[in-house]
Amino acid sequence: MEDRTDALRGAPLGVRQVRAALTREFAALLDLADLGPCPPDERERAFLTRALAAKAGQLSADCTAAQAAGAVIDGVDDHGIDAVLVSPATAEIWLVQAKWSDRGTALLGSSDVRKLLNGFERFVTLQYDRFNVRFQRLAEQVGEVLTAPNCRIHLVLAALGEEALSPATYELLVAGVSEFNTFEELLDFRVLGIADFHAALRRAELPEPVSVSATLSHGWHEGPVPYQTYVGTVGVDELAQWYEQHGPRLFDRNVRHPLGLTRVNGAMVDGLLTGAEEFWYFNNGVTVVCDSVRREFFGRRAQNEPMRLELVNARVVNGAQTVSSAHRAHRSDPHAVSDALVLVRIICLDGAPADLAQRITLATNAQNRVEDRDFVALDPQQELIRRDFARSLGKSYVLRRGEQEPAPAAGCSVTEAAFALACAHPDAAVVARLQQDSEALWHRGSEGVYPRLFGNHLDALQIWRSVKFMREVRNALAVLADGLEGRARMVADRAGLLIVHIVFQLVGGDGIDDPGGEWDARAESGVGRTDAVLSALIDRLGERHGRYALLGRSLRDGRSCRELVAGVQRALEHGSVPDAPAPRRKARRRRSNTVPLLVSHRRIADGTRLFYRPNSAAEREALHEWLSEAPERYLASWVNDPRKPLVWAVDQQRYSPTGLTSRIWQEAQWAEQPVAVRGTKNWYLPGEGTLAELADELVADADTAGDGPGAE
Repeated sequence: MEDRTDALRGAPLGVRQVRAALTREFAALLDLADLGPCPPDERERAFLTRALAAKAGQLSADCTAAQAAGAVIDGVDDHGIDAVLVSPATAEIWLVQAKWSDRGTALLGSSDVRKLLNGFERFVTLQYDRFNVRFQRLAEQVGEVLTAPNCRIHLVLAALGEEALSPATYELLVAGVSEFNTFEELLDFRVLGIADFHAALRRAELPEPVSVSATLSHGWHEGPVPYQTYVGTVGVDELAQWYEQHGPRLFDRNVRHPLGLTRVNGAMVDGLLTGAEEFWYFNNGVTVVCDSVRREFFGRRAQNEPMRLELVNARVVNGAQTVSSAHRAHRSDPHAVSDALVLVRIICLDGAPADLAQRITLATNAQNRVEDRDFVALDPQQELIRRDFARSLGKSYVLRRGEQEPAPAAGCSVTEAAFALACAHPDAAVVARLQQDSEALWHRGSEGVYPRLFGNHLDALQIWRSVKFMREVRNALAVLADGLEGRARMVADRAGLLIVHIVFQLVGGDGIDDPGGEWDARAESGVGRTDAVLSALIDRLGERHGRYALLGRSLRDGRSCRELVAGVQRALEHGSVPDAPAPRRKARRRRSNTVPLLVSHRRIADGTRLFYRPNSAAEREALHEWLSEAPERYLASWVNDPRKPLVWAVDQQRYSPTGLTSRIWQEAQWAEQPVAVRGTKNWYLPGEGTLAELADELVADADTAGDGPGAE
C-alpha cells in the first residue's frame, strides 16, 4: 500500500502505528483483486479492514500471518464474516468481523452483530453455496472440523476503537450466542479493540521462542557426532503438556499442522485410551529440533540415568499428529494415558548447517499412508500378470497406486481388473460386497475378496477379455440409461455392477483364456442382451420390493443379489422378459444431453470442484445429517468425460451426475426418495450455477446465434 502519512497526519498516534504494522505484515499477503478499479481511498480502507480481520484472526487462532491472510473472505457474499480460520488439531473455528477507523473510533453496531449471527447460522447449517468463492476454498476443511464431536466456534469482533461494542450491542451479542448454545456449548465470542492491537505490537517486538521440557527415563542414548542428538522415551502426558502450552506453534517447521480427528488420528487416540502400555510399540515417534539443550539429572550424572532436557526454540518437525493426538487423549482421560510412552528423537542445531532442519523435515515427512491396495504390488502373482500383459498382449498392467493409468486401448490397472473379475465371479455375493465397500477388493484371509479373484493362476488374456467385456456392457448400459427416466433410470445407474455380472453369467467363462476360441463372438452377443437383462432386473426388483427405496439395501445384500440374479436368469430362459423400458420422448432430449453438451464445449475445466446441493426441502431434511457426518460427501471433481464426469471425494470413483446423486440417496438410506433423479440439477459450480443451468446457457447462446443444440 502507498504511504499516506500526510493524509493521516491528524490521526491518533496509536492508529498510525497499527496501520503501519498492518501494512508491513499484510501488504504482500492480502488479495485485493476482487475490488477492481476503484478510488485509492476506497481501496486502502478495504485493505485495512481485511488486514485488521487477518490480524484479529492471527491473535485469536495463534497462526502465521500468511495463514491469517489466506483466511480472509471479506467481500461480496461474505454474510458479515470477514475471515474464517480453522484448526483441525483442536477442532476450533474462528469467525472474524472487523471494522477499521482512521480516527480510532470504530464501533460495531447492532446491525453488524445481527449480520454476523445470521452468517454464523448459514455457516453451521452448511449453506456453503451462499458464500463467496474465497470461502469455497476453505469449505472442505471447515466441514471436517464442524463434524468433530468436540468442535468449538469462536466469534471474534474487532474494531479499531476504544469501546468496539456499545452496551446494547454487547447485550444483543450475548443473547444471540446464548440462543445458539441452548442445547450444547458450541459458541463463544471475543471482542478486540485498539488496546489489544497495541499490545500485539509490543509482543511482536519481543518474540519468545517455544521451549519445552523432555523427561527421558532409563535407556536413552546420546549421539554427539556430528550433531548433538538424544533418543529416548517421553511420557504422553508430557507431550500433551507441550501442546497445551504452545499449540500449533510447535509445528511451524513441519510440512503440515495437525490434521484433526482423521481416521488414523482417531485410531491413535483410541489406542492411547484403550491400550496405553502398548502405544510405544505401534507409534513411529516424534522428531524435535531445537537451538540448544540444557540438561538436568535427577540423581547420578551418567549415561542412561533419568534426566530432564530443556529444549530452547523447539520445533516438532515430524510427529505433529502424535503430539496433537496425545493432547486429545490426555484431555479426554488423563488417568488412562498415564502409562503411555512415546519414542522421541531430539536434534540440537547448534553448530549444524543452516539447512539441516529443513532437510530433516523433508526427509522425515516423505511418507504417505499405506493402504491394503498398495500391498498388491508386492504380490508375486501380480508381477507375473504384469509381465504376461507386456509379453503376450503388448499392453500395460498398472499395479501401483498413483502410477499413471494407460489409455483404454493400451491396457488397464489392477483396480479395473479386480472389478471385472468380481463381475465375472459366479457368486453374485462378491458384487454385493463391492457395493458395501469397494476396499473389500483388497481384503485377504478366508473372508477376503482378493483371494477369490486372484487366488488361482490367471493369464493376461483372461483378465484383458474380462476388462473389455465389462467396459462394453457398461457403455451399452450408459446408452440405455441416457434415454430413460424414473425407476428404469435408477436401476440402470445404480445396479451397473450387478448387470455386468448377470451378462457375464449368460456368456460364461468357457474358452475365455483360449486365443483361438469363440469367446469374443459370444461376448459380443452377450453385450447385445444388456437391454433384456436391464428389463428383467427392473421387473424382478418390482416383484420383490415394489418400491425402489430398498434398491440400495438389496444391492448390498449377498442373498438378495443371488436371488435377483436367479430370477433374471429364469426370466431370460423362459422368454418372459418384459418389453424394454420406453425411452423419453424426443421433446425432452435436451436435458439428457446436459453432460455431453458441457463436455463438448469444455465449459468446465478438469479438476474443478463441484458441490452437491439438495433441490427440495424434503431432500435437505432427509440428507442433512448424513451429509454433515463427512463434508467430503458434498464434494466432487469434474473430468471432461461425457459418461461419468464426476469424481466423488469419498471414494475417488467416477459417476454420472445422476449416478452420484442416486448413490448419495442410497448411502443416506433416504426412504422417501423420489423415483425420478435429475442429478444435473443437484451438482453446483459455485458462483455460476447447476450443471443443468450451465447447459441451458450454452443452448441459449447457440439459439441466439441462430444455431440450436442439434441432435447428439
